[in-house]
Amino acid sequence: MKKTVSLVVTMLICMMSFAQLTQPYYVMHDYRKVTGKDLKVMLENEEHFWSKVAQVLVKEGKLTSWNMLERVGGPESEPNILFLITVGGKQNMHDLSATFDYGAQKVFASMGKDEAVFVKRGLNIDDHRVAMVMLNMSNYESVEGKRNFIKMNYSKVSDVAKMNQLQTKVWGGFIKKSMTSGAVNQKTWSTSNVVSPVGTGYDWNYVSADGYTNYEDVLDGGWSTPPTIPDLSEIGKLIGGTGAFHKSVTWNLIMSVNTKGEFTKR
Repeated sequence: MKKTVSLVVTMLICMMSFAQLTQPYYVMHDYRKVTGKDLKVMLENEEHFWSKVAQVLVKEGKLTSWNMLERVGGPESEPNILFLITVGGKQNMHDLSATFDYGAQKVFASMGKDEAVFVKRGLNIDDHRVAMVMLNMSNYESVEGKRNFIKMNYSKVSDVAKMNQLQTKVWGGFIKKSMTSGAVNQKTWSTSNVVSPVGTGYDWNYVSADGYTNYEDVLDGGWSTPPTIPDLSEIGKLIGGTGAFHKSVTWNLIMSVNTKGEFTKR
């Protein structure tokens, strides 16, 4: 996690219009590919140190939440770990270059001097980073319930501003009503567009994320009865004209720090 700090400094910070959220709300995706003993060490470091750093930062309002997820299925060539960090507003984004170092120093200070020496040594591992992406969240809806699995749909969108408008108008109201009424066992829905890195050389620039409690709901969509889906043709035109996602990946939430600074491990 520490190397995140130096990389974040180079990322583009820009203001984007929001369809549902009224203020800029930044989210960081940090993708890793970690296996074997390295994964075991990383999991231990994240649980016993970096989650504590996240708790400090969330409680002080420097981050909004911190989540560590593991990929469910898919090819072994792809990243298997995702750190999903909700940064929050523009000021938090501006301060992010120093945020994790600040939190780490506070956690180190709470330890004994000798203990801190060994902890720092244990944290000195390869981060196995594959990619880091900064996004701007434009929609977020939720209902009561645990979000244990997140299905992320990655798309290459030709007009992000129009996509945000359509997602809010066409799908947002529909899925919010469906979640609230219990017609679907989905707990969260969000859309985010990439603000860095950007350009024609990247395969996706937009993510819609569906949160569920149970994996079986991910597989069948969680609908109690077959739904009457609204007309998505305009949205489909913005996704390569076919409406097909670049890819969909399911992630299992293995540990998190929520918006209250409370740590949970599954």
